[in-house]
Amino acid sequence: MIPTRTLEDLGWPTLVDHWAKRCATKRGELHVRALQLFDDIHAARARTIEITEARLLATRDLALPLGGISDIGASIARVRKSAALDAPELVAVATTGRSLSRLRTHLRDHGAIVPRLAARGAQIADLGHVYHPILEGFDADGRLVDHASDALGPLRRALASIKAQLEKRMQALLTDERFSQYLQDAYYTQREERYVLPVRTDGKGFVRGIVHGTSQSGQTLFIEPEEIVDLNNRAKLAEADVLDEERRILAKFSGWVAEEADGFDASLAAAETLDVIAAAAIMAEDTVSAEPIIDDAPRIALLHARHPLMLLGERRCVANDVMVAANATLLISGPNAGGKTVALKTVGLAALMARSGLHLTAESGSAIGWFPDVRTDIGDAQSLENDLSTFSGHMVNLREFLDTARHGSLILIDEIAVGTDPEQGAALAQAVLEALAERGVTGIVTTHYEKLKALGATDARFSNASVGFDLARLEPTFKLHLGTPGSSGALAVAQRMGVAIPVVERARALMGPHVAKVEELLASVADQQRRIELERAALLAELEAVEADRAAHRAFRDSAKARFEKQTRAVHGEALAELKAARKEIDQVRQQLRAKAAETTLDDLKVATRRLNTPGSQVARHEPQRAMPPGTPATAEKLVQGAPVIVPRLGRAEVVALLPEDKVEVRVGSMRASIPIKDVMMDTHRARRALLPPPAPVPAPMLAVVLVDGVPAGGKAGARTAESTIDVRGNRAEEAIAQVDQFVDESLMAGRETVFVVHGHGTGALRTAIRTHLTTHRAVDKMRPGEQSEGGDGVTVAFLK
Repeated sequence: MIPTRTLEDLGWPTLVDHWAKRCATKRGELHVRALQLFDDIHAARARTIEITEARLLATRDLALPLGGISDIGASIARVRKSAALDAPELVAVATTGRSLSRLRTHLRDHGAIVPRLAARGAQIADLGHVYHPILEGFDADGRLVDHASDALGPLRRALASIKAQLEKRMQALLTDERFSQYLQDAYYTQREERYVLPVRTDGKGFVRGIVHGTSQSGQTLFIEPEEIVDLNNRAKLAEADVLDEERRILAKFSGWVAEEADGFDASLAAAETLDVIAAAAIMAEDTVSAEPIIDDAPRIALLHARHPLMLLGERRCVANDVMVAANATLLISGPNAGGKTVALKTVGLAALMARSGLHLTAESGSAIGWFPDVRTDIGDAQSLENDLSTFSGHMVNLREFLDTARHGSLILIDEIAVGTDPEQGAALAQAVLEALAERGVTGIVTTHYEKLKALGATDARFSNASVGFDLARLEPTFKLHLGTPGSSGALAVAQRMGVAIPVVERARALMGPHVAKVEELLASVADQQRRIELERAALLAELEAVEADRAAHRAFRDSAKARFEKQTRAVHGEALAELKAARKEIDQVRQQLRAKAAETTLDDLKVATRRLNTPGSQVARHEPQRAMPPGTPATAEKLVQGAPVIVPRLGRAEVVALLPEDKVEVRVGSMRASIPIKDVMMDTHRARRALLPPPAPVPAPMLAVVLVDGVPAGGKAGARTAESTIDVRGNRAEEAIAQVDQFVDESLMAGRETVFVVHGHGTGALRTAIRTHLTTHRAVDKMRPGEQSEGGDGVTVAFLK
């Protein structure tokens, strides 16, 4: 058990209150307020994972549906004793059962992402056979409906009929001459649930019936006329029948609940635990906490730790790294009000939160040891009731630590051994800390004693830390610096608080030059550390900004690539569809021409030609736009015979001759065309290349023909036909490549698998250019030299993808 004083020193009850207020159910809130810390490290680790799962659901707008769950434990206990529940209790039980079922279904549906919570949800019983008929038996106002049983409806209708007769009869008596003259007023009412008339006292002898009472003034008698006694009796009996039937129904419903009392209790317990977990997840989100590493070793490694109560109270809080090795003690020094005690309490609360399986108000990757025992000495230990001074109170606490501390204990001491002579206090503090270190405790101690600061530099079991102080602004920074002691800064604080400067200067003189120099040195080191931290933070911020930009550019690039691939697939699909339709139409035209070969006229051939050209133009619409080589606008002066030009619709060409009407004749391969000069660009790239010396001859790629079972290893080609063969002999290399590219495109649309390129033997330059080009062609899967029957090495066979 953690001592109550420790819990109060660290503010644990306040943290628990914040946690409890975030619960959705009364049972969950009571559970948190009565919470006992885990004794098993594995249970605490499991709880941290469950909280992570609950936070995951919340971030996906799938938070646990805990609404509508009431505390029906008392009702379940009553039905166990065969007691019948009343209507409101049964409605509460049924509504809670429905909410429990909703929670169970929710976790089952999302069990793939939250397996541990789903396992807890599986402990909720299936209670649909209980709450469904109960809810159907009540209306929105919590009243039994007429069809709750076969008898209830008829009984209620019979009662309503009798009451209608009663009211009709009473209305008639109000105007009956035998009674109207003796009535106090023209109305009727009820006394003891029986209909009566208000009769004046002077008319009591004239109205025969049963007296059920008088008015406060005594001037009015409430008489049940003898004419309606029988109807009143019948109404009372009918009403009793209805109440008996309703009690029977409630008893039946209560019996159903009693049969599933164990299921209700187990379900309520599971929902209670889930509510505790969900509330912890909400608090973790509110404080931007992270799942900790709960270590077996009693160490502390908190990254950017913040005090949880300051965060929950929406107060400014400086994040600090706190590192303490197992069985070591961290000595924190520095100015008063500089954040030493806050750091102390932050670690203490982190240890308790880990014992509860909570997430810590620190960065991801933070680790906290498993501390079975946490002890604190924080604040003024003075007690008038126990006749203890400040120093005596602290000594009582230190004595207790020495008596009870053991390996794995966490000791937190604020201003150790204060309230006495500084020299003696420092010596006593060092002796106590050395004794605690021998017992293997892990501790954090705040101090102003120079002797303890020196201990942190000479004894490996101790380490120094300090809280920062801004010399320029004369105020603390609340930043914890590990590895160096800090100046107490008493004179600077005094000056900041308004003490006269001459007084402060006199105090500095009384300290002596040596002490003053040490204080100034420590303060300077702390200030330098602060500046380094600021520069480091600025560099980290810039690095994060650069990384964010890189990530944004990467995301934009990936998105653009995905859009391009999607558009390419769509265009490719459209082109294939058009190609299939074109092939079908061409086949139809061919069949028609063959069928009417003898009767075909010139007009028929023109119509057929137009029909054959239409599919080609439809496919051409889907051809991707090619990026054209760089060029400059053409003029008539530049368009001399043989000049290289670019025609956007045709590609590279050369000038044949100028034509009238601002046109030029160009040659593309073996084809000639008349093009407007404004649609022609000078091919500056090819013109510059023509001025360069000719490149050294490149040997032709060696395409060895390897036979496997008599078939070339490059692949078995189909029979060489005129449709699958292109002859580029006599052309220059560029013209031949352009013709081959066009032929490959036509072959792809025609569905050919193999093309034969006849380039001849010659010097081998044309063969080399053709084969080098086909090697990198996207539409060519592989190629090989022609077999002897196909033309030998003067032919290249290309297999299309």
